[in-house]
Amino acid sequence: MLPVQDIYQSLLTTLQSNPMALLQAPPGAGKSTWLPLTLMREGHFKRIVMLEPRRLAARNIAQYLASQQNEIVGDSVGLRIRGESKVSSTTKLEIVTEGMLTRMLQNDPELSDVDLLIFDEFHERSIAADTALAFALETQAALRDDLKILLMSATLDGERYSEFFSCPIISSQGRSYPIDEVYIPLKDESRWLDDIPALIKQALSEQSGSALVFLPGQREIMRVQQSLNDLNDSVEVFSLYGEQNKKEQQAAIAPAKNGKRKVVLTTNVAETSLTIEGIRIVVDSGKRRAANFNLKTGVTELVTQSISRSSAIQRAGRAGRIEPGVVYRLGSKQTFERRNSHDAPEILTSDISQLLLEAKQWGASLAELSLLDPPSNQQIKQATALLKMLEAIDKNEKLTPLGSQMLSYGADIRLSHMLIKAKQLDQRMPGIYILAGYLTALLESRISMPADLNLALHSQHSKPHPVFKQQLNYWLSRLQLKPVNELKTEYLSLLVALAFPDRLAKKRGNGYLLANGAGADLSEEFWHNDDYIAIAHMGGHKGNRVFAAVAFMPSDLDDELSHLFTEQTRCEYDEKAGRFIHQDELKLGAITIASQPSKQPLDKSERTKAWLNLFSKQGFSLFNEQPDSEQLLIRMSLASKLLPESFPRLNHDDLIADSQWLAPYLDDIKNLEQLKKFNYSEAIKSCFDWQQQSLLNEHLPLRLTVPSGSNVKVTYQLDGPAKLSVRMQEVYGMTSTPLLAQGKLPLLMELLSPARRPLQLTQDLANFWQTSYRDVQKEMKGRYPKHFWPDDPANSQATNKVKSKM
Repeated sequence: MLPVQDIYQSLLTTLQSNPMALLQAPPGAGKSTWLPLTLMREGHFKRIVMLEPRRLAARNIAQYLASQQNEIVGDSVGLRIRGESKVSSTTKLEIVTEGMLTRMLQNDPELSDVDLLIFDEFHERSIAADTALAFALETQAALRDDLKILLMSATLDGERYSEFFSCPIISSQGRSYPIDEVYIPLKDESRWLDDIPALIKQALSEQSGSALVFLPGQREIMRVQQSLNDLNDSVEVFSLYGEQNKKEQQAAIAPAKNGKRKVVLTTNVAETSLTIEGIRIVVDSGKRRAANFNLKTGVTELVTQSISRSSAIQRAGRAGRIEPGVVYRLGSKQTFERRNSHDAPEILTSDISQLLLEAKQWGASLAELSLLDPPSNQQIKQATALLKMLEAIDKNEKLTPLGSQMLSYGADIRLSHMLIKAKQLDQRMPGIYILAGYLTALLESRISMPADLNLALHSQHSKPHPVFKQQLNYWLSRLQLKPVNELKTEYLSLLVALAFPDRLAKKRGNGYLLANGAGADLSEEFWHNDDYIAIAHMGGHKGNRVFAAVAFMPSDLDDELSHLFTEQTRCEYDEKAGRFIHQDELKLGAITIASQPSKQPLDKSERTKAWLNLFSKQGFSLFNEQPDSEQLLIRMSLASKLLPESFPRLNHDDLIADSQWLAPYLDDIKNLEQLKKFNYSEAIKSCFDWQQQSLLNEHLPLRLTVPSGSNVKVTYQLDGPAKLSVRMQEVYGMTSTPLLAQGKLPLLMELLSPARRPLQLTQDLANFWQTSYRDVQKEMKGRYPKHFWPDDPANSQATNKVKSKM
């Protein structure tokens, strides 16, 4: 009996009485197979759509469930993945991949006839799954209160998800079969891959059955495969990864032949919702290839990193699907326990331009969507800039008809933009559309290629790599095009510019300046030395290494990409020359294409822009030292931080990044000397309204009145307590330390001698009077006999005079 069968009735009751539920069930519990099939067979729901994060798992689950029905895929059990749709009027359970579900929701927000959505393996937290769930929740709230949503995983962050979505958790205890754990400590972390072949051989010698070996990517798979040539004839080695064709994938998944054992070297595609008969050994490298988005360059680079504990549990679960199993983990148990509990969600580590565009099409802002982990403002800013370059949104950030068309294309939005525009241009530029198809196939195949895109395309055209050939056949069929004998590569730079407008680059020193403002370096294999290049592939450790590009001339892009070019006047102050630089410029993003002395006279507004630009580079160090202004800025920053409900966000970095608050005060400043002397306190005050300024003086006063009647200055700092330096006699009678910012900011009292030398530092004045004061009193009576040193300072008269004048 599968573990999920024990909780089936409880889950069904929960779903019938709640709009949403979470199912936490271990690998092998039957949640991806038995559960949806039983829900369909018993007719509790008219039509069920189950989302699977990976195409391989989706296809195999659909085939398995259809076989359980003695049917083919497309009858009661359907499948919808990119390039493959098998559904019919009799389909009651449809297995789909993430992008497909988003398209279904965008095309039919009511999800007509669907009454249960299942998100399988939700722990993977892909950006597409987060998007589809956010839309489904809006559909449920606004259009379909009868729609049910079920999230499933072995390793959900259950309590957090339950609280966020306000829904119950159903847990299935125990796995189908027990799994033993073996930890193999590493001698040298940097050479972990060298230890894998020996570990596989050890596992095969100690255990019966076949083995599933988890590695980060194809490169590691090929290297390990070459190291297993000496296995005996009874062991067959297979590889399994996402870019393989169906025939190779099915060979890897199929049961071992009679009398044979198999070793399957795989990536994360086999981590979830996949059963390979005969597998009872898992060898886990503990590594994965993950997307790491570089906000500066706009490049998503795949990096090798350690997996989380939840991923390790998922991987181990593959060993206990059919019988008791064992997992061999590379690394010590202590290393395993130090790993993060869950992998970072993709929405925080990826380019969110597709998500932002989907939200525009849906008619909602990202802030309005129920996203477990909202992207940062920086991510949104970067994505917005890219979507404008791709003409998907206009200058007012509204969705354009082209943007809608790009979403419906079912491809990466960059390539969608290129393909749509190439089709429109083909009548004037014959051959550009077929060239776009070949370029798309080249970029999507992810094969090793020469740095020169011209050379790369010609090379694949004459001697195609199998993966390129597979991609080319798909795209030619999709675009309804036929192969050609000759490619019109003179259009190549325009196509790259259409797909990657942010990566148009101009020579700068030994590298290049990109249109998005980032810098790029050339890889060692890159021999281009052109003034301008259009970059199709870049990445590397810092995301700034150029791997594949083509030369271009800005004039080649004037007609088709005119929106990328802007004419503007630049006014900057050159400190070395001691004068203003006033130029009329033609810009391509951050790149200056042409520049000449401005024909317009230098006016106040241009001069102010120059001063603001100088301030953005130097910050507050631009001005002469101003202790009072600095204290005001610190107080305002503290108010913003400690009392956010009463004060707007304000800090040094924000004020420098957005300096418009300063602009109205610079109109009459004509030279650098005047600017350095400028007192910026009034300008900063303008960031708070009159009421907020009054509250600032109330909660974080510049001075405090002490019992002697003196107004003593408080010194503030951004980190740490505020400080009040005052002579001890002036605070007699004060029984407690004053409170600042409603008690949220500590006050450090520096009690001074009559000669204003430090005697004591305290944040608890009442305790000081009762304890350490006695020792201070003894010493001070001898040193300053004319001054008042009472035995009970907490209840004595404060004074700023000697005893004879009190």
